[in-house]
Amino acid sequence: MTKPCFLILLFATAIPGGTIRAELDVPMFLETYCAACHNPEKKKGKIDLMPLIANPNGSDAGFLEGIHDAVDFEDMPPEDEKQPSETERAEFLAAVKAFVIAGGREITEKAMQPGHGNYVDHKTLFTEPKVRKAATPVRLWRMSPHIFMQHANGLARAPLLRVQNNQGSDGLHPAFAYMTPPHTFRDHADAHLFEEATTELLFDVCWQIAGLQVTGKRQPSVIKEFAELEKPTADDWGQIIRTQFHLAMHSEPSEEETVALITLAEKTLADTGPKEALQTLLTAILLKPEAVYRFELGTGDPDEFGRVFLAPHELKYALAYALTDHAPDAALEKAADRGKLTTRADVRREVERLLADNKATEPRLLRFFQEYFEYPGAAEVFKDNRRANAVFANERIRDADLLVLHILNEDREVLKRLLTEDSLFIESIPREPVERRYRVFHLPDYGFPRQWKFEENQPIKPPIGKRSGILTHPAWLLSFSDNEKNQAIQRGRWVQMKLLGGIVPDTPIGVDAKLPTDPHLTLREKMHQVTRAEYCWTCHQKMDPLGLPFEQFDDFGRFREEELERPVDTTGDVAMGVESIDGPVEDPFKMLERFANSEHVEQVFVRHVFRYFLGRNETVDDAPTLIDAHKAYRESDGSMKALVLSFLTSDSFLYRQLPDAELASN
Repeated sequence: MTKPCFLILLFATAIPGGTIRAELDVPMFLETYCAACHNPEKKKGKIDLMPLIANPNGSDAGFLEGIHDAVDFEDMPPEDEKQPSETERAEFLAAVKAFVIAGGREITEKAMQPGHGNYVDHKTLFTEPKVRKAATPVRLWRMSPHIFMQHANGLARAPLLRVQNNQGSDGLHPAFAYMTPPHTFRDHADAHLFEEATTELLFDVCWQIAGLQVTGKRQPSVIKEFAELEKPTADDWGQIIRTQFHLAMHSEPSEEETVALITLAEKTLADTGPKEALQTLLTAILLKPEAVYRFELGTGDPDEFGRVFLAPHELKYALAYALTDHAPDAALEKAADRGKLTTRADVRREVERLLADNKATEPRLLRFFQEYFEYPGAAEVFKDNRRANAVFANERIRDADLLVLHILNEDREVLKRLLTEDSLFIESIPREPVERRYRVFHLPDYGFPRQWKFEENQPIKPPIGKRSGILTHPAWLLSFSDNEKNQAIQRGRWVQMKLLGGIVPDTPIGVDAKLPTDPHLTLREKMHQVTRAEYCWTCHQKMDPLGLPFEQFDDFGRFREEELERPVDTTGDVAMGVESIDGPVEDPFKMLERFANSEHVEQVFVRHVFRYFLGRNETVDDAPTLIDAHKAYRESDGSMKALVLSFLTSDSFLYRQLPDAELASN
C-alpha cells in the first residue's frame, strides 16, 4: 500500500541532523535499491542509472524529476523488491530535489495536481485523525466558462455568448477555456490562469459587453441617462463606476479605485469621445480581478490551526457557484447582507434550499456525472459513415443524461444504480418519421429489434442482450472506442482510476505501441501480443484485465456474444488488494455488480465528488470531511444530495488556511 504523501514530505523537510548530502545520498540509494535492474546489462524499462550513480551532478534535471516522482509515489522500487526505510526514502527525495532545483526546475507536489488525487493514500483518508483541522488554502478561483457565459450575458442583457460548435468541443468561448488535463474535473481552482492569448480574448469580450451596455437595446437606465449628458462631472462618472461595480461584482468601489477610474475616463474622453470613454471605463471595471476571480481569503482571527471562516460575501459566491452556474440569488444576497450567512447552520439552510430547486442545481449536478463518467466524449469519436450508418452520438449522450437525471431525481443508491441499472431511456418525439428512424437505424446498439415501436413509458429494458448502468450504455462505450475498435485499455484505465482509486503512471515518453493489424485476431489477442511484454505489463496489468470484460459489446455499444465467429471472451481480473472486490470476473455485469456493492468503490466515488465541489484534490487533513460525507451518503440510502450537503457544510469548504507568513504576522 502507498504510504501517506504527507509523511514523505515531512521527512523531506526535516531530515535528522538537517543536512542534505546530495552527492552521497543519491548514488548510495540508487546503487542499493535500483542498480540491480537499471544497469547497462539489464537496462530494465530501457533505463540505465549507472551514469547518474557515477556523476549525479552531470544529470539532466528533468530525468531526476522523473526518478523523484517514481520513488516518491513508491512506484519504485517495485513491491517485490527490497524496500528502503521511510527515512532513507525521505533523505533521497530531499537530495534529488536539491539537484533538480539547482538545475533550474521546481518539483511540484504531484498529488495536488489535477488528475493525480489518487496518489494520496486511500486508507489514511478514511481513518479518523487525532485532530480535526480540515481547511482549504486561501485562494483565487477563476470563474468557470459556464458561469462566465451567464455572467457576460447578464451584463450585456443579450445572448452575447452562446454554446457554438465552432468554439471547441463544448462550444464555450475560448476566452474562458478549460485548461485541465483530460480525464479530470475541468473546473480545478489552481489550473486556470490568464496568459497573453486568453487575456486578449477576454479584453475583446469585455469590450463587446461594455458596447452593448452603452448602445444595446436594453441599456441599464443609469448608463442610458449618462450617455445623454453633454459634459459629465466627476460625480456623474462616480455614479457610473458604482453602478458597474454593483452589476459586475456586487460590491462598492474604493475611493482609490474611483479616483483612478475617473482619471482614465476623463483622459479617454479628451483623446476620443464620450461613447468611447464610457465604453473604456465600463470595460476597465469588467477586467478587474474581482470581476473574473472568486476571492476566498476568509475573515476574522485564525483559530489554533491557522484557519479562518469564509466571509459572508465569499460564502454567497462559493455556494452559488458550487451548485449553480449563476451569481447568488436574491435569498443568498439577503442572507449575506443581513448577517445570516456566518455559521455552519446558516450555510446548511441555504444549501438545503438550493438543492430543493432542481431547475437551478440540475446543470451542475448533471455536469459532475458527465465529467466523472466522460460519456459526452462520444461526440468526439470519429466513425466512418459507411460503418456508422445513422448513429447519432449526441442523441445517445442525451439518453445517458436522462438515465442519470432519472436516478438523481429518485436520489437513492445513486452510485449503485448508475453501475447496475438494466433499463435505458431513448429520447424521441413520438412522430412517425422519427419513430421510423429509430426503428430502422438507431436502435440495434441499444438492444431493440428493427420492428420495435417507440414507447413513451421509460426507462425500458432492451429485449436483446443485457445492460448494467452507465458503463454498458452506448454513450460510454462509444466514448472509449475509435473508428475501428474498442479502446479496452482506456476503459480499463477509467475503471482503475475512477472506480478503484488506483494509479496508472503517465505513458512513458517515446512509447508508440501499435497493435497488430491481422483481421483474424480479436482485440484481446492483439493486445496480448503487445502489452504483455515485461516493460509494458507493469502498467497494463492495472488496465487490461479491467477493460477487456467490456468486449461484451462492440465499438458501437451493441451487445454481442460472438467475435470473429467465436464466443467472445469477457473474462477479466481485479487486483487492488481489497478483499471484497479482488479476484477473477466472468463478464462486465458480474464485475460491475461486485463494484456496486463495495464500500471501497463507494469511498473512491466520495473522493471524486469532493474534487468536483471543492475544486481541488483531497489531502490527509480532509479525512474528517470524507469520513463524514461517506457516513451521510450511507445513512441517507445513497443520496447524492445528502453527500453534497455534507461537503458544502464541511470544514474543508467553510474554512481557509492562512499562509505561514500571515500566521506569523498575526
